[in-house]
Amino acid sequence: MSMMQFQQLRAFDGAERNVGYHEAIGSEFDFGADVNAGDGDIVPQQTAPDLEVLAGDLVAAFRAHSHINNVMTHISGARWDHVEHALHIILNSAAPPVGLSRLEANILDLICAERGVTGRIIKPFLETLLARLLPPIAAAQLQAHMRSLHEAQMSEEANPSFSRIAATTGSGR
Repeated sequence: MSMMQFQQLRAFDGAERNVGYHEAIGSEFDFGADVNAGDGDIVPQQTAPDLEVLAGDLVAAFRAHSHINNVMTHISGARWDHVEHALHIILNSAAPPVGLSRLEANILDLICAERGVTGRIIKPFLETLLARLLPPIAAAQLQAHMRSLHEAQMSEEANPSFSRIAATTGSGR
């Protein structure tokens, strides 16, 4: 056969083109009961992240980074279990914006304020880490939650009477 000669491709071995794959292949092959089910895996489902796992992953990443490791070790008194617990509180979207511990407030300030060397290092490091660990929507929601928690913390420090009122009434936002 030369380059100019063509032969018809017979993919289904004589079956018509408009015949479905069940008819063309035959009934002897079982594709399973869910062969015509919708493809839910095409668009990944957005689920809430497991905070225990996420906090543990962040602690491991912070410990692997030399500068962040030194700073977190210093502010936590070398108690990485306290750092993990503080991250769990910070990442929890149901956490009240008032009454954070000093360690939680310090970590939140490092993450959001971009002050000093550590602030300029940890914020992009954490954003990149969250983008790798979470779906885009969940990562964006978590970052927005941390920013709002930091803003509430800053307003609490600026107006201490607000935090006492919010703590007694249960409203902070």
